[in-house]
Amino acid sequence: MAADKRNTLITVFDPLCGWCYGFGPVLIELQKVYGSQLKFDVISGGMITGNRIGPLSNMAGFISNAYKTVEQHTAIKFGETFINKTLKEGTATFSSLEPAKVLTVYKNFHPEKVVAFSHAIQKRIYGDGIDPVQYQEYLPLFEAEVIPEKEVLPLLASKDLEQETINEFSQAQRWKINGFPACVIQQADGRAIGLSSGYLPYAELEKRIQAFLVG
Repeated sequence: MAADKRNTLITVFDPLCGWCYGFGPVLIELQKVYGSQLKFDVISGGMITGNRIGPLSNMAGFISNAYKTVEQHTAIKFGETFINKTLKEGTATFSSLEPAKVLTVYKNFHPEKVVAFSHAIQKRIYGDGIDPVQYQEYLPLFEAEVIPEKEVLPLLASKDLEQETINEFSQAQRWKINGFPACVIQQADGRAIGLSSGYLPYAELEKRIQAFLVG
């Protein structure tokens, strides 16, 4: 079989990034349209780690306003459970590592479907209002893909898999990503070209992709 020489559009996102949640439908549509010309991948950027980890109440005031801005500029809606229960209670733990590990686990099974799954993770957090660090809350996503719990949970507990996830955080730092979501084109020779930093609507990002493809 011939090697796949397509360039890869890599989105650097964070499961807890509200703008990334709003970007999910944009990325899903881009993959539908350009999936024959580009490979697609999503890596986690590690937005909330270290001493930034804590209860949602620490940032509830900011999020209470920020989610409305995301809704105004994207097609996404935050769920009633998240807004009226999780956000108000403020007891959920906000840490990027655990939901990012969920994405890493999934890529071990279906890397070609990582775009849709990354958005599904965010639907659980910002749509259904789950506590992001509770692995059990993500199991229905794996069940829907016929991936059994007995295979998922050992991977989530694996130090090797955790290191894979941390390596993605480090990659985002090496690329000097300072706004999520960010899109990077990684060429077949390994060179990376920045495409966007921060949320962009479909039409604007499509222009940039087309310019790259014809360039």
